[in-house]
Amino acid sequence: MASDKTDIDAYSLSESPGHLLHRAQQFAADRFAGTMAGTRLTQRQFAVLSATSAQEGLSQTELVNMTGIDRSTLAELVARMERNGLLVREKLANDARANAIRLSDKGRALVRTATSRAMEADSAILDALPKSKRASFLKTLRRMALALEKGEKNSKKSKQNKQKQAKKLALAIPDQAEPSSAPPKAGLGL
Repeated sequence: MASDKTDIDAYSLSESPGHLLHRAQQFAADRFAGTMAGTRLTQRQFAVLSATSAQEGLSQTELVNMTGIDRSTLAELVARMERNGLLVREKLANDARANAIRLSDKGRALVRTATSRAMEADSAILDALPKSKRASFLKTLRRMALALEKGEKNSKKSKQNKQKQAKKLALAIPDQAEPSSAPPKAGLGL
């Protein structure tokens, strides 16, 4: 019991990286929302517009990789943005299951306005730091994003390896047939 109390006493939210990152995200989201007033764009919607603007014709899978938005959320987001006239989806010629995502004229106009506002939000976020710490802060954030990407790739590889191992195991273990209720056949010459 004494060790539990010591752990509790030693823990401080003000020293917790997880908690501080959560608070930093709240700070960043507030700055973003403030600069985007009137556009009705969320951070995720802007990420999709920005990534699409940078490279039109990306598949939704490529957008997942570029934005970090999970597959199901991105699919719903793209569908909604298409309904709102910001994006256009076209079937890829080489893969009928995949869509190429492009900006509509309305989306292209909005991304121009929104990009300058996102830059204002980024400046407001960095202004909270001393100038001498800004470059290392961005480097640290990039490193964390890269660690997340590597973890996701390793997780996918691990899942694929487990599935392959399960298939091999299933093939290696012969089916255990149910015992037959019919009497054994008599052999010839007996």
